[in-house]
Amino acid sequence: MSATCATPSVTLTSGLIDYGKNLRPFSYLAKPAKGTRVQDPDFPGTHIVRVTDALADFKANVAMPAYPTTQGWNCNESRFVLYVTGAQSGGKQGWAMFDGKTYAFIKFLPINPPDIEQFYWSHSDPTKLAYIDNRENGGQIIMKMMEINVETGVQTVLHDFMPDVKAQGWPTTGPVRAGYPFYSGGDLELWGLGAGGIPNVSGQLGLNAFGFNAKTGKVTRYSGIPVAQARGTTPFPLKSGKGWAWPDWANHTTVVFDLNGNIVRTVQFDAIEHLDSSVNAKGEDLLVGTQYDGPSGSGNLMVANLATGVVSTVIGVSKGDGYPRTSTLISSGAWKVPGWVAMGVTGSPYGSTADNGSNNAPVANPQTYIDQEVSVANVDTGVVFRVAHHRSTGHYSNAPVNNYWAQTNVTPSPSGTRILVQSDWGNANPKSPVINPNAPVDTYVIELPAYKPN
Repeated sequence: MSATCATPSVTLTSGLIDYGKNLRPFSYLAKPAKGTRVQDPDFPGTHIVRVTDALADFKANVAMPAYPTTQGWNCNESRFVLYVTGAQSGGKQGWAMFDGKTYAFIKFLPINPPDIEQFYWSHSDPTKLAYIDNRENGGQIIMKMMEINVETGVQTVLHDFMPDVKAQGWPTTGPVRAGYPFYSGGDLELWGLGAGGIPNVSGQLGLNAFGFNAKTGKVTRYSGIPVAQARGTTPFPLKSGKGWAWPDWANHTTVVFDLNGNIVRTVQFDAIEHLDSSVNAKGEDLLVGTQYDGPSGSGNLMVANLATGVVSTVIGVSKGDGYPRTSTLISSGAWKVPGWVAMGVTGSPYGSTADNGSNNAPVANPQTYIDQEVSVANVDTGVVFRVAHHRSTGHYSNAPVNNYWAQTNVTPSPSGTRILVQSDWGNANPKSPVINPNAPVDTYVIELPAYKPN
């Protein structure tokens, strides 16, 4: 395995077609067999490879990228990690590592993070992955940040939070963990964490929130907000490593802190929705996500510049795209090409209408714009390339039973040339979608034209 994490010399947009807002056909495509590489019939140049058969391989119902904010790929794209769950009797579940070139399963990783999404690849060493141990030992909570060499299995303690928690006078009976699972700031350097063992806050797990610098060991308390936070409002690190941001749910805004924990500005962007932290080509920190009647408007892809406070729309009402579709997830995991993000939308499994709306029942000639699509977009230039249909239906918001596991956890590789996404493939025949909350969910790799298999 190559040890280099150098930025590849590829042009992400090579071979992509700008379809604008034109409806695309939504054609029949049978669910591929595992390992089969097929062309997306509606987006020429895009290939899709099914990489798991969860039922056959693991006796489990789900194999998926953990979450769009999680960096599923290592820094040189030679490995990626999926989460396997829904195990049947005798089945397996956990964090499964795959070969990033052949897509073959390698092994389950012996890690136990506080949540399924909270593992973090190094940006400089393809063998290193960090997590915070979530075990108990003899009734004692373990609060250690760990590093595992995924090839050898050797584990190293990076930091023990127990002395820090005791020094703050906080309970030691709960875990130390991140809230929303954003990547750390810098290269596993700046963290936004919380210590549990306190009552719930706003109906969620309560955490005493703090910032942590893994290189210096410094613990930072945030000024101007309560120490006790809900899991979902725990401040998270800016991707640049220059501070933190806090989702102010009460006021539907985002508050930015500097490295001393002092408030710098408040941005009119509601961080309660699905979103990711990012940086643009200038190195400015961003939030990229969906806004439903937010303080700065509504859109499937809106951008908050945390350095300037400016909020802009890439895909949304102000751009003529209609009200944002439901179940939109966005990832800035293509960190080697700043400014580029991936977006996956469940929307309506029945496709889109000519007036930028969504169908609510089967149609004879299904077509799509945004609904059921995967796209890549540059938040600096506003260019959007629609690249694939993911064909997952189980997370349809109007379904009688909504299947969380079937949502579109788009997870681009660091170069942006490949995108992991799970699907229950309920839209093999878009003229007659199958919406089954119990359907098996597998992971697929979307290969853009710029990706050249070795």
